[in-house]
Amino acid sequence: MEPEFQRDRAREQQKRPNTFVKEEPKRSTTTTQPETYRRTFAREVDVAMGLMFIMIALVGMVVTDLMSAHLSYAHNIIHVVSGVLALVFAFRSERSARVFALSFGTVYGLLGILGFALGKPQVATVGHMAQDRFLWVLSPEILEFGTTDHILHVIFGAVFIAGALIIHKRKVQGSARVVESTIRGH
Repeated sequence: MEPEFQRDRAREQQKRPNTFVKEEPKRSTTTTQPETYRRTFAREVDVAMGLMFIMIALVGMVVTDLMSAHLSYAHNIIHVVSGVLALVFAFRSERSARVFALSFGTVYGLLGILGFALGKPQVATVGHMAQDRFLWVLSPEILEFGTTDHILHVIFGAVFIAGALIIHKRKVQGSARVVESTIRGH
């Protein structure tokens, strides 16, 4: 083992600058690698679908049979609330956006499937008044879902679930920059 005083002396010599040799300031250029994170598309899907739900609700207040959907006042309120919730969870965090997209997509997908399973051929009292093969009347003249509603619910559910499950790598903006530094000798 090396005696303690010899180790201390070696450390002191390393700390002291060499006074006999004048060193030029060193310039070093380093490029930092861009950081990548594994993320889902949940936030993007939540924002896009949230805005779309709000837009559908606002248009549905004026046009009650938009694309042959049964957009009653209650249905439009549900769309506004759904859109606002999607936006809130999208801006809260990546995890909350993912959980919301997965759970909301599941609910909407099941709503569409149940509509096909429980719907009966009848004439709608909301929206267009034509015969619908799969009309699911939850509350007459207030909330009714037809074939178009079921198809859209399944599609919306699939989009939300896909956004929650598809993972991609994303580069963090601004992390790939050149850093120049000057180190001056004493």
